[in-house]
Amino acid sequence: MSLIRSATALDLAQLAAVEDAADGLFEERFGPTGWPPSDTGEDRAAEPGFILVAGDPVLGFAHVLDLDGHWHLDQVAVLPEHGRRGIGSALLEAVHAEVLAREGTEVTLTTYADVPWNAPFYARHGYAVLHPPLPPHLRSSGVAEEALGMSRHGERVAMRARLDRRGSQRAPAEAKTTSGQGEVAIHRR
Repeated sequence: MSLIRSATALDLAQLAAVEDAADGLFEERFGPTGWPPSDTGEDRAAEPGFILVAGDPVLGFAHVLDLDGHWHLDQVAVLPEHGRRGIGSALLEAVHAEVLAREGTEVTLTTYADVPWNAPFYARHGYAVLHPPLPPHLRSSGVAEEALGMSRHGERVAMRARLDRRGSQRAPAEAKTTSGQGEVAIHRR
């Protein structure tokens, strides 16, 4: 069982290695990507928003940016050897719960349209593709992605999930999700 929790200072040092390992799946699919090294956890923590982690040591993480009041999922990364066990889904559920707790109503992201663990994964979790014109808070991420050459590996799409409070003003403080290979507990502090 992996606990989903807010990242601590000790967790931050582990994030770049998790992201680098997860990015290895893109290199297997695309060949050399030419992407720069992953941001450090400390750099991520310095940005407005929040970071959630799974496990201790960290097996995966989600980084959500607060872009002028708009919640944007900047990164979800899970160590490949722990993939397909529900950790990414649990992180996403915890992101939604945290955004709801912060009075948010939606989460946006940008991703590859045809990579199975990208847009198809997010679509299964309620995300829909956004069509141009994109909201202003997403325009700068498109420029940054172009600078990195991300579109040369496939179509990039922006997606949004509208969050449902289901009659509650707050997301539940604790929830559980079960995958075929284990159980993941989600706890929000």
